[in-house]
Amino acid sequence: MSDAQYVEDIDEFLDGYHLPEDEVPICMRTDLQRRFEQLQRALEAARHAPGSDTLAGSGSEARRIAEEIQALREEMQSHVRVFVLKAIPRKSWRDLLRDHPPRPQDLPADHNVETFPVAALVACSVKPKLTEEKAGRLVDMITQGQWGALWGTILELNGDDGSVPFSDLASAILSRTSRS
Repeated sequence: MSDAQYVEDIDEFLDGYHLPEDEVPICMRTDLQRRFEQLQRALEAARHAPGSDTLAGSGSEARRIAEEIQALREEMQSHVRVFVLKAIPRKSWRDLLRDHPPRPQDLPADHNVETFPVAALVACSVKPKLTEEKAGRLVDMITQGQWGALWGTILELNGDDGSVPFSDLASAILSRTSRS
């Protein structure tokens, strides 16, 4: 760690400290997902149907289905809304856990599996800033997969160790381009 900058002034450190944030996109029109999957299966069938003019399956039926898929993706994309979440300080996380202790049926979890996640969502929400009531309504309305994306992000943000990440891929690409 020869290039490390040691903490000399705790106030300077704390003044410059930023908690991690992340965005979670959620499509409000999950009803369109089923249609997308149906079209995807139809495209696979059309691609392998006798008379497809290339290995890529660019016959007129495959092309028509591909265009329909693209239009559906664009429609779905227009219904995506982004939630902004931010980690909370460690003490706030501990206080939340204390305020939502596990019930016997929650063990071995360290929290009430019904109330803690909603409270954590409220505490971590930046955009929109959620109340307990609104967060509960959101969690009750969205799919399990969408909730998994939100909850997973909350856990990742609050479990971040604060180290500087390293990318093997970026390093490999940069080392190749610097030799050229």
